[in-house]
Formats: sequence, structure tokens, C-alpha cells
Amino acid sequence: MATSTPSVVADGPFKLISSAKSGDKKDAPAKGARVMAAEMSIVHNCLIRGINAIYLQAPNVSARGTSKDKLDFANFAWQWCVSLEEHHESEEQLFFPEMEELTGVPGLMDGNVEEHKLFHHGFEDVMAYLGRVKGGEEDLDGDRLRGMIDGFMPTLREHLEREIDTLTALDEYADKCDWPTWFKGKADKMMMEKMSSASFRTDQLPLTMTLHDKTFEGGVWESFPPVPWLLHVALRWLFLNTHKDWWRFAPCDYYSLPQEMPFA
Repeated sequence: MATSTPSVVADGPFKLISSAKSGDKKDAPAKGARVMAAEMSIVHNCLIRGINAIYLQAPNVSARGTSKDKLDFANFAWQWCVSLEEHHESEEQLFFPEMEELTGVPGLMDGNVEEHKLFHHGFEDVMAYLGRVKGGEEDLDGDRLRGMIDGFMPTLREHLEREIDTLTALDEYADKCDWPTWFKGKADKMMMEKMSSASFRTDQLPLTMTLHDKTFEGGVWESFPPVPWLLHVALRWLFLNTHKDWWRFAPCDYYSLPQEMPFA
């Protein structure tokens, strides 16, 4: 378990989203649609921390890492890509259509979907490149990877914050939906379905836990992910060690506490 603040943390170069955006506070939890906004802020910050960790370490991994380091790093970065891809697919296919149905406003979430398209080409280029590195078709070039990230990440970063505003605005339709209850039901069902996948348990779930920082803004979101303590223990023992060499590049440890990144 981490015991001290790392010398380099993954809060940049791309800025994290403050809890003030959703209005969530440790001593005054958000209510209504802002509950969704707070949960989405947590997920978005995981994505931002992940790309920051990749960005910070990429040049050093390619310059002084072993072949194994480079392959492990490529797998870590690849899982980040999978996480982003699945996140936007779940929004477009599961959450946004039902939000429009519940509010009775067709096209309400179209702006968010259009924003997804603005950075997707650059993101797909990165994913394809990492796939080739993983497959041994190309060597890892950290500076090249950084340049590719610079090509799409500012647009993605803007989208990740703007989407929080979209969700808080759904309070306007509080008379049509109990947003916290609805969101929890959808999220719980999706998680149950994903947990049936072995690759999710060993690849994606550990990534989320190692990209979340329980100390962020004084621990405002220290209870995430909202699962029983015993399940946390089971996750660490059963699933996180499967690809432990990948998670060494993550900004946080198995307990979601900041850790030293080996190539930062």
C-alpha cells in the first residue's frame, strides 16, 4: 500500500475534473441529477489519469525500458483505450437513448454523441498503433505516441468536462425521473453483466481501481467503487494479480492510493 505522496503524480498534463463541477462534497453529497454527474466525474477522472500516466511515461519506457517493459506498457495503454471505447459505447447504446425517452426530448443527448466523433479518429489511430506494438509489428516510440495523444486529447478533455454540465442540467427533468435511482439501477445491471466476463475481471476492473485516486480533493470520492469491503479483498486477491506487470504503470495501487510510476 502506498504510504507517501509520489514524486510525480498523474494530475497533468491534462487537468482533472473538480468535484465542484457536480457540486459533490464529502460532507454534503450531491443530489438529483448531480449524483450522476459526480459518478461520471469519477469515471472521467480515471480516464484522464490513465492518459496522463501514459503520456508521462511513454518516452522513458521507449528510451530505457526492456522489451518486456515496452510490451507491458503497451498492454496497459491498450486497456485504457478499451476502457474509453467501452465507456462511450455504453453511453450511446444504453444510457443516452433512455435519458431521451425518460425526458421525452428526442435528440437531447445528440450533442454529446457528436462530440464523441470529434476525437474518435485520432483515438482510433492510437489504438491501432498500440495494437501493432502489442503484436510485435512495431517498436514503441514514446515521442510518437505522445504526439498522437496531443492530436486528440485536448478535444477529448474538453468533452469529458462538458458532459458533466449536460448531466447536471438534467435536474430540469427531475419531475420525470428519479435520476439517482435510475442511474444506479442501470449501472448495477451493466456491472453484473460485465462481471460475467473473465477478461473484464482481469483486465478492465483492475485498471479502474488503479486509475482511481481515493485521496483526490481530500477524499471526496474515497468510497468509489461502491462495493462491499469483502469484495474489494476478493478483487485484489483473485483478479488484480493476473496482469500485475501492467498495473505497475498505473498512477495508483490496488487500494486506489497514489503510487510511484516506474518511468515517470
